Amino acid sequence: MENSESTEEEQPTVGNESAEPGAESAAEEQHMDFSTEIMSVTEMEQSPDSSPDLNEDNTQESEIPNIESLQTTDIEAGFPPDFDKFWKVVEDNPQDFTGWVYLLQYVEQENHLPAARKAFDRFFTHYPYCYGYWKKYADLEKRHDNVKQSDEVYRRGLQAIPLSVDLWIHYINFLKETLDPADPETNSTIRGAYEHAVLAAGTDFRSDRLWEMYINWENDQGNLREVTSIYDRILGIPTQLYSHHFQRFKEHIQNNLPRDFLTTEQFVQLRRELAAASGHSGEDGDELPCGTEDITDPAKLITEIENMRHRIIEIHQEIFNHNEHEVSKRWTFEEAIKRPYFHVKPLEKIQLKNWKEYLEFEIENGTHERVVVLFERCVISCALYEDFWIKYAKYMENHSIEGVRHVYSRACTIHLPKKPMVHMLWAAFEEQQGNIDEARRILKTFEECILGLAMIRLRRVSLERRHGNMEEAEQLLEDAVRNAKSISEASFYAIKLARHLFKVQKNLPKARKVLSEAIELDKENTKLYLNLLEMEYSGDLKQNEENILSCFDKAVHGALSIKMRITFSQRKVEFLEDFGSDVNKLLDAYDEHQALLKEQETLKRRAENGSEEPDEKKLLTEDPSLASAQLMDGDMQVNQAAYNYNAWYQYNYQNAWNYGQYYHTT
Repeated sequence: MENSESTEEEQPTVGNESAEPGAESAAEEQHMDFSTEIMSVTEMEQSPDSSPDLNEDNTQESEIPNIESLQTTDIEAGFPPDFDKFWKVVEDNPQDFTGWVYLLQYVEQENHLPAARKAFDRFFTHYPYCYGYWKKYADLEKRHDNVKQSDEVYRRGLQAIPLSVDLWIHYINFLKETLDPADPETNSTIRGAYEHAVLAAGTDFRSDRLWEMYINWENDQGNLREVTSIYDRILGIPTQLYSHHFQRFKEHIQNNLPRDFLTTEQFVQLRRELAAASGHSGEDGDELPCGTEDITDPAKLITEIENMRHRIIEIHQEIFNHNEHEVSKRWTFEEAIKRPYFHVKPLEKIQLKNWKEYLEFEIENGTHERVVVLFERCVISCALYEDFWIKYAKYMENHSIEGVRHVYSRACTIHLPKKPMVHMLWAAFEEQQGNIDEARRILKTFEECILGLAMIRLRRVSLERRHGNMEEAEQLLEDAVRNAKSISEASFYAIKLARHLFKVQKNLPKARKVLSEAIELDKENTKLYLNLLEMEYSGDLKQNEENILSCFDKAVHGALSIKMRITFSQRKVEFLEDFGSDVNKLLDAYDEHQALLKEQETLKRRAENGSEEPDEKKLLTEDPSLASAQLMDGDMQVNQAAYNYNAWYQYNYQNAWNYGQYYHTT
């Protein structure tokens, strides 16, 4: 069960999304399709009609209508003395749950209604699943004799967490306390609230208290037929106290007359069924009546009553047996749920595993309604885990486009405002639906909230590229290079920009310029040289020879480590050997390569003598881009055996020209 009222003080509990508690349309909503019910909640959460001006719970975190406008008024000036101190804590860090607890305790203790409204309204934009605080807020309004405002607070809370059995019970008790018993509409209003409650939360495995409360209320009103109707529904729903409900149903049948707890149609149908089974047609004067007429013979009357009771219980026994089987399949999962309410503390791994397995089971075996209810229960307990929101949205893709959008909207705007993956998936979903502007808005808004995430900037670039906005894609990358917080970040975006210019816009000169400028600022970044080299290799090698050699020279004569310079020098020799047009350049490159090898040997000897750290060791610890240099594609990959020139050049050089020693194959 959700937490009892005694527990809610310490760890406020919650529920899920589904229905408004208004009583006017209860009869219609009883027959609503569940997906329609969920959609109606979506609309209510996005534009709550009935919320009071000062309590509107908008899904956009930053929008609290009217409350913020009070900041410059005398009301704000009259706030309790320590309010600003507590408020600043949560204003600076809205994810500080402890700070919120202290603020709400303070305003409640001070009993200052405007301050409390401001605090509670802002709190619920971040933590709408804390059912206990909805109750506190409503009670505070009620203590100030604001019955209408208290009712509105309850309604807002139930829109946010319609699966909260506790909040429904508190709300219905509130209605019983505040409505006029003499008003003929009171009973229909309360019944409407009960109907909304069981529609929204009645399929929850732990919803028994709500059903029991509904049954007891109808019993107190003397509505035996309504009681029977409620039992007809609950006996087919897998709940924790399913057996208890069946025992109480049998007592209800045994303690009352069938004529009183059955509708006229049900009574006549059952009477005819029993008559047909016993061979009585009802046509002769001595036979049993087949309508609603009373049986005058006391013995026959008692027999009929007992037969009716037996038959009714027999029919419901079959329903009970099927339901018991369904309960048994879910019992292990339900028993493993130790925290069905929301809390900011992390869940244990075994709890997360249980939720995942339970969802998989229900998706495979349950109805769509039960799957949605279980997801809603799950995202209360696991509200801060984006995996479950994503799984929920993916499931809804096969059932309701608006449902998917609603799931993503709640996850991103309320519970996970700083989680990138769920935002990117939401944007991708909107792009799939053709809502390009909405996809742009989602990514841009998130990037403004969380600065410096490369994955978001690159996703924005790819979005523009996919839809032909090449100038915008280029501008986004140029802005990223310009606004980078470090040289390495600027180099990262420069590579992305150059590849975009070259691969997408086919503008090699502009791409070359971008990388050349980046190299000037970050001379020790191997990846810049490698990417420049890759682009130069992609063109006509004969016409592009000078640019390729220039790139090699930048690397060989630059500030790279000796080992990386040797690697580039070696590849320069290979290029000239394979594609060069001037043998003099080849021989000069070889001489340059030999000089680098000698320099490396000198450094090694110094290291062996203890004068400095070996260059290779520095490279392993300080230059992670070595692997990149060894993974060049296309023409830059060669077979080391093809470049073993020992036999050709030994007569001319003291050291063999053995490429295998320095060139790493991939």
